[in-house]
Amino acid sequence: MKKIYIVLLVTLLTRIYHINFPVLGWHSWRQSDTASIAKNFYDNGFRILHPQINWAGNSSGYVESEFQIYPFLVSVLYKFFGADDMWGRLLSVLFSLFAVYGLYLLVRKIIDEKTALWSCIIYAILPLNIFYGRAFMPESAMLMCSIFSVYFFSEWIDKQSIRYFLLSVIFTSMAALLKLPELYLGLPLSYLLFKKFGWKGFVKPQSLLFAILVFLPVIFWYYHAHQLLLNGGVSFGIWSFGKDKWGMFELLLLPNTYSDIFFKSIAERHLTYPAFILLLPGLFIKRKYSYERVFDFWLIGVIVFILIAAQANLAQEYYQLPFTIVASVFIGKTFAKYLHLDNIRSAFRSYGFKSYFIALCLILICILSYLRVARFMNGESWDSPVLKIGNDVQAITQKNDLVLTVSNGNPVYLYHCDRKGWTMGVHQFNKDFLEEKRKEGAKWVVGEKGFFETDESKEEFNKIISRYTLVKNEKDYFIIKLN
Repeated sequence: MKKIYIVLLVTLLTRIYHINFPVLGWHSWRQSDTASIAKNFYDNGFRILHPQINWAGNSSGYVESEFQIYPFLVSVLYKFFGADDMWGRLLSVLFSLFAVYGLYLLVRKIIDEKTALWSCIIYAILPLNIFYGRAFMPESAMLMCSIFSVYFFSEWIDKQSIRYFLLSVIFTSMAALLKLPELYLGLPLSYLLFKKFGWKGFVKPQSLLFAILVFLPVIFWYYHAHQLLLNGGVSFGIWSFGKDKWGMFELLLLPNTYSDIFFKSIAERHLTYPAFILLLPGLFIKRKYSYERVFDFWLIGVIVFILIAAQANLAQEYYQLPFTIVASVFIGKTFAKYLHLDNIRSAFRSYGFKSYFIALCLILICILSYLRVARFMNGESWDSPVLKIGNDVQAITQKNDLVLTVSNGNPVYLYHCDRKGWTMGVHQFNKDFLEEKRKEGAKWVVGEKGFFETDESKEEFNKIISRYTLVKNEKDYFIIKLN
């Protein structure tokens, strides 16, 4: 049995825990948005050009966003197997398996078999790769597309095959459609092109055609998505330059920006510190093969994106997932040099302390990954008030009833209620706001009591339940009818 199949088996086994579990817990906000888009595709005719979320109240809910091919594929699975969050998770696992195999093909081609295997082992067991490799989110698909973009492009420039040309176009364009920042892939692709053809490679008709075919669907989609916003839709904020996700360059003047992104997030959360330590020598191992520096340019591209979108990277660690692709290669180079899979004893004899230290780091990576992923899973409980609220709301309300959810703004409540409506914070929970939404069509208010932490908020809660009909008053949640 080839070693890569063992790695793929490990990849699968580390990602199928709770595979049948509803969207809850860590990053339920982002997951429930994606899941609601899939459910709305399924309910409303598979209109891939019109993604809808649940938190836009009495409007259509069309959302300016990245191209929603991932939830669309999930909705197709719903058509055949029924609507269940498990299918979204399984699709992420499948994309994660392909990502590992694609990384193996790419590194084996450019460097060697040993480095390819170690790169895939590290990539497969990093904690956030495990979590997002089974999350109801498009990150797994995006990472797979990024890897195959570079792999098929390298195959095309070597073999000049129309098949590899088209495959690279498809995967490169799809990566950017899934996540616009993936356009940074232009840097490693440009290096491969330059390495093969020199400067004249950039004006070759095939290269120009490649760029046109990649950019056309990206331009079309993001223009169309913006029209959804301008015509009464809502937005995920993909163009909020200088306000939210990107373009806040003043952050680059603050030392904490670099500490929070590169050490607290990348070194600690993504790589675990043992893997981060092994990344550093891997960066300086001599490049032996002609195309090997493609990983250097890939890493530079990711870092440039991180700096441009500093605010996004400070807010959400999943923006750094592309970093783990390239980091795994450099870590894999360290392992391949000092810890030979075919003859580990020989490595211990040859390199002594270095090999023992690296073996210890591998053990620590596995332990720390397990502990971190286990903590991520803590919020996934069948006894969650979110699921109780969802079940009760579906039982006592009509499908078209609009619902107000009281939380920190998390749309997961609306998703499990399978209703449209609004999200609101506890600070908005007052008579004036509820009356305003009641006039806009809201019929129900639901929420967890745990969000009412202050005496003032608890007093306001008592005022509201004396004014409207308290339908459910459970220990940890409530349902109010706005009659």
